[in-house]
Amino acid sequence: MASLDLLSWLWQNLFLVGVVSTLYFFLGNWLKPGLRSLPGPWLAKFSNIWRYHDVAKGRPDITLYQLHQKHGDYVRLGPSAVSVKNVEVLKTIYAINSGYAKTSFYRVQQQLANGKPTVTLFTSLDENFHASIKKPISSAYSMTTLTEFEPFVDRTIQALVLQLDERFAEPGSSCDIATWLQYYAFDTIGELTFSKSLGFLEQGRDIDGIIKALEKTFDYVGKTGQMPWTDYMFVKNPIRAWLFGANTTPIARFARDRLKERLSQNEKIVESFKQPKDFLTRFLEAKTTHPDIVDDKQVFSYTVTNMFAGSDTTAISLRAVLYFTLKNPTVLARLNDELSTTFKAGNLSFPVTWKQSQSLPYLDAIIKEALRLHPAVGLPLERLVPASGLQLPNGPFLPAGTIVGVSPWIIHRDETIFGANANEFNPHRWLRRDGETEAEFKSRERGMVRATFTFGAGSRTCIGKNVSLLEIYKVIPSLFWRYEIRLRDQEKEWELTNAWFVRQKGMDVFLTQREGRV
Repeated sequence: MASLDLLSWLWQNLFLVGVVSTLYFFLGNWLKPGLRSLPGPWLAKFSNIWRYHDVAKGRPDITLYQLHQKHGDYVRLGPSAVSVKNVEVLKTIYAINSGYAKTSFYRVQQQLANGKPTVTLFTSLDENFHASIKKPISSAYSMTTLTEFEPFVDRTIQALVLQLDERFAEPGSSCDIATWLQYYAFDTIGELTFSKSLGFLEQGRDIDGIIKALEKTFDYVGKTGQMPWTDYMFVKNPIRAWLFGANTTPIARFARDRLKERLSQNEKIVESFKQPKDFLTRFLEAKTTHPDIVDDKQVFSYTVTNMFAGSDTTAISLRAVLYFTLKNPTVLARLNDELSTTFKAGNLSFPVTWKQSQSLPYLDAIIKEALRLHPAVGLPLERLVPASGLQLPNGPFLPAGTIVGVSPWIIHRDETIFGANANEFNPHRWLRRDGETEAEFKSRERGMVRATFTFGAGSRTCIGKNVSLLEIYKVIPSLFWRYEIRLRDQEKEWELTNAWFVRQKGMDVFLTQREGRV
């Protein structure tokens, strides 16, 4: 009888029960141990809806910078989410074997193949599983190995300049270089992975709508990743797949189709084991040498990783280098002088080789500075505080399960590390100053390198880092050597959208081929 009376009372007071339960939930969020004393937006202390909305507006990096300027090293972005701007904490969170696992934010990025999420090197949450699938193919991404891939990159650079020459040689003909750099990045990853251009450059268009699909994916990931449970409920719910049928996302479908194309070209797999070996060849070799770890599904996962993370990020970095150089005439002039001097000394060819690029110190400074000021990733790289908790220096103790993260856009603008002009593009910060001893410069440089977070840090550092650097260090000097490049409107600022990756648009340029440079 007592239970029936209770049920009757609950039913009669359903509204009151709902109000009390809601208040209890939000108060619990607000007063969470360790986080209650942290500053941040008032609404963020109660619900993740605040950060979802902030990301949806398109420039959460600006919001986060302003919050850190106001509140210091630690800002509360949600009931259990903390943004950190402290190099010492960065080293703790992202150290190898630190115990700080990736959060469900990365599960949202797992692409569906036949209705099932594809767990990749980038999206795996299980550190042991990540280590096991990384080991068989990690050597393929080393810089020593990647220099063997230069012929693939050279072919793509030649294809790029061929199209630029044909399409934009007429005086007054402007080029949307932001788009063409993405075509270059896609075709290069196609060459590196499948020994085959994907046709973006040749056709001058978005093949299979994959670039548009990627933008939609990142727009979705950036917002939904702030409330990952919504992804599981509305997209990756197995009941939904059962009711409406299996689904394959455009990125997974694109990678699968390219994989099928490549394998269908060879009656015997062994015929693809040729020099120079592309990534797919190396993935298939890993299937032979590590059969307990690498199967057909894992080979597919590796290719998804290349296509998902190996195009947009590189294109964003290339745009940043080009844009900042063109916006600063003195920087452009000094780079052109360095290229001319190197050519006269007989140490520059076209396309520029990786080895040659490493002997261009001003180019190196430009690239480092551009990647500092505009890293591809525009949100905190989230991690979960382990069972031991986290004591923040000059801050509270964060309990296990708290989401903590450092944003490259915030740490790269730390004036205590990069100087009072940290918000400005200044390649000279990476060079030895007048009156600065070699020891003083090396110490200052080490501090900046230690705080550089462009490709992440620790065991989850982007495995494709060297791939991206190879592409950047070869194509940027090659373009500036071959063309006189200038912005169509020197005063116009580019357009930025931060949806996890910070995309750029509005980079129309004029290209004039330099006489005798082929």
